[in-house]
Amino acid sequence: MAETKDDDRWSNSGRILKASLVVAAVAILLLVLWTLSNVLLLVFASILVAILLSSIADPIQRLTPFPRAAALAVSVGLVAIFIAGFLTLLGAEISSEIQGLFSELPALLKSLGDQLGVENLTQMVTDRLEGFLSRGDTMLNFAGLTFTIFDMVLSFALVIVAGIYFAANPDTYRNGFLSLFPDSPRDNVGRTLDLSGKALRYWLIGQLVAMTIIGFLSWLGLTLLGVPSALALGFIAGVTDFVPVIGPIFGAIPAVLIAFSVSPTTALWVIGLYVLLQQIEGNIVQPLIQKKAVNLPPALTLFSLIGFGALLGPMGILLATPLAVVAIVATKQLYVRKISASSDPET
Repeated sequence: MAETKDDDRWSNSGRILKASLVVAAVAILLLVLWTLSNVLLLVFASILVAILLSSIADPIQRLTPFPRAAALAVSVGLVAIFIAGFLTLLGAEISSEIQGLFSELPALLKSLGDQLGVENLTQMVTDRLEGFLSRGDTMLNFAGLTFTIFDMVLSFALVIVAGIYFAANPDTYRNGFLSLFPDSPRDNVGRTLDLSGKALRYWLIGQLVAMTIIGFLSWLGLTLLGVPSALALGFIAGVTDFVPVIGPIFGAIPAVLIAFSVSPTTALWVIGLYVLLQQIEGNIVQPLIQKKAVNLPPALTLFSLIGFGALLGPMGILLATPLAVVAIVATKQLYVRKISASSDPET
């Protein structure tokens, strides 16, 4: 009897020790992931680039005798030609209009102040800038800004290069990731990766189409309303539309401010234009996009922006929507599907 009690005592101690080790391992893993969160976000951004390049390279490889490397080279070349063509046709004009906005900023602020009944608005903004520049840590601020710009350029280059490597041989990286899992859940994880990649592909292509539509309609509407620098403002609206909910608001702010310098009536028309564009995107464009991609309700999109932004900062906000797409697919495959299978009496 005493031996049985001792065996039970040792068995309970072993279970407690095993549970403690599992908790400690999970805590250490979460700490490592948190420490490497910036690197993991860059990896995720690289995967998005790889998906974009693969979306072009796959049909080329399928319809031509080109091997994977040649199809990917054509894909990269087509993207580079598109960007170069865009910059050649519109880049100079957009840059000129943005420079014009900065050069006309004092006059715009004065006109805006007159419309709002705020005296010396230009002087107030100038004084704030002079106060910032006259602080003793100006050189530190400048150095920090320079480092930030350098870091952004370096990160962008890293994402592009890594994305090309991922797209060149995706199976190698996929199989390498799956080798980290035991045999039993490996098939389910692999299926989740495949479905996540497909959902991200549809979302990314659809989002680029939506950004193009919003940018074009913004330019057209602002031109018809007689707002200055309509092309630059339309470009800003299209780029900021990549981030749902928050992006369109930031994209509309400069257009509304410039419209105020024309007249309050024009500003109201511009506000109405951007509201209309968001209705078109939300009720027409996005439903068409989400037919094949994951359906993201507006509330879930908003909370994903808040959550990932609070946890991961600006990069979390920028990548919140595709991260939410992957999270939904993973939840359905790894949790909901498992619960459904376990509740099925025939399984």
